[in-house]
Amino acid sequence: TVTYNVTDANGNAAVEVTRTVNVVDTTVPVITLTGEATVTIEVGSTYTDAGATAIDNYDGDLTASIVTVSTVDTAVVGVYTVTYNVTDANGNAAVEVTRTVNVVDTTVPVITLTGEATVTIEVGSTYTDAGATAIDNYDGDLTASIVTVSTVDTAVVGVYTVTYNVTDANGNAAVEVTRTVNVVDTTVPVITLTGEATVTIEVGSTYTDSGATAIDNYDGDLTSSIVTVSTVDTATVGTYTVTYNVTDANGNAAVEVTRTVNVVD
Repeated sequence: TVTYNVTDANGNAAVEVTRTVNVVDTTVPVITLTGEATVTIEVGSTYTDAGATAIDNYDGDLTASIVTVSTVDTAVVGVYTVTYNVTDANGNAAVEVTRTVNVVDTTVPVITLTGEATVTIEVGSTYTDAGATAIDNYDGDLTASIVTVSTVDTAVVGVYTVTYNVTDANGNAAVEVTRTVNVVDTTVPVITLTGEATVTIEVGSTYTDSGATAIDNYDGDLTSSIVTVSTVDTATVGTYTVTYNVTDANGNAAVEVTRTVNVVD
């Protein structure tokens, strides 16, 4: 209150007049974020909010009175909000402050081979791939989503690759995994005598060898590649041997086949 009084020269006192002065607080508190306004965290991790501070022109530090409301769910990928509000003792509400929390999935799935990383099979056989499994930190089992690409041709000797790839629902591509498949030829050719295994001829006569044939599982007919070695001396009575050998293109040597030639009198 402000009061006003006066008395004139003859002692007459005026009626006191008063003014009421209301001192009020209409200034809102100010909230300030601690840390960044936008935070990005990995799904499945723990989120610890950095909080905020609040200062009022009359009440001073109102940080302890801040009401924080968070919608953050770290188990689910999404965009969440944390809100901060405070009101001073005179009912002045601060302007609400918010923080955005992005829960993201940036972890790639992991592919694991089933079976060996290097497989060797015989040419002409059937190849059945053992496959692979894929696990993701967020999507779980992604085995059914694996994309498998195979260059294996079991009809042709060579080194082939099977690749496995998968991408999770959030676009994270796994590190490609590969299997090496070696298609090999380890089967020896088979030599078959033409004619008898034992031949008897008269000394002094002419010996004409009947030869042999050779078949390979991969190269086919190798008859023309047979190496024939004969010890036959038709001028001298004795027992002689003719040997037949062949090796296929992949270095597999056939079991040697022999013919016995008896030169008699």
